[in-house]
Amino acid sequence: MCVVYFYQNENFESSGYRLVLAMNRDESWRRPTQTVQFWGTRMDCISGLDMERGKEGGTWLGMNKSGKIGVVLNIPGQGDPSKRGRGFLVSDYLSQDLKMEVYADKILRTRDDYNGFNLILFDVTVSSYYLLSTSSETYGLANSPLEFPFLKVQRGQERFSSIVGKYSDTCTKQSLVDGLMDLMADKTPFHQDAELDKVIAAARLNPAFTACRSAINICCPLEEFGTRTTTVILVDMEGKVDYIEKTVDHLGPVQNEETVHKTFKLSK
Repeated sequence: MCVVYFYQNENFESSGYRLVLAMNRDESWRRPTQTVQFWGTRMDCISGLDMERGKEGGTWLGMNKSGKIGVVLNIPGQGDPSKRGRGFLVSDYLSQDLKMEVYADKILRTRDDYNGFNLILFDVTVSSYYLLSTSSETYGLANSPLEFPFLKVQRGQERFSSIVGKYSDTCTKQSLVDGLMDLMADKTPFHQDAELDKVIAAARLNPAFTACRSAINICCPLEEFGTRTTTVILVDMEGKVDYIEKTVDHLGPVQNEETVHKTFKLSK
């Protein structure tokens, strides 16, 4: 069950960061995926890419040099395979020349074309964001319906806020990254999560695996499912971006990790 935490500073006159974001992508270990890089067709866009047949080019999280960031979290359920891949909600936002509010209005009108999702759209040049969902128009940060957050969202947000508050100055950037990566690697299960139980039941998933799915960082070997990618994005007040992504390969005889760190400046 993917999870994302973010902090956005509305005061561009202050020091520190415009945006701090951390996300775990939880997915089948065998789903074909391209690791993070600038797109060959759009060198101003950066993300990992879904390479599943029929879903190629979609993404769960990405950014462009104009300051757009998109995040999508799928709401588990008995989806309609004929509907459009939810990863295109993000890749279209990054690649289309539409303002955030215009794109958000477009998705609100066409959201029935997709299976259940929570979508977060950012424009860090104006310090604003939109939260869109097929379940509600309120606030949330996980695969659950927005109005019913999982325990790992609630408890993790407390730790996230503490880390960001402690290392809010850019001179402590590495400590901030290390703290966020440590948070996102936490495999401690949150037992007795009623909202997670409801989502597991609605998606007709095996309830025996509820405990492993309740953690911030998921590892379910029997299902070959879990956290494959952890991403941290930092945007400072001068528009400098650190895009850090760690990908874990669980399928080899030895678990391998690859970390990519891209730095660039916003174009505006």
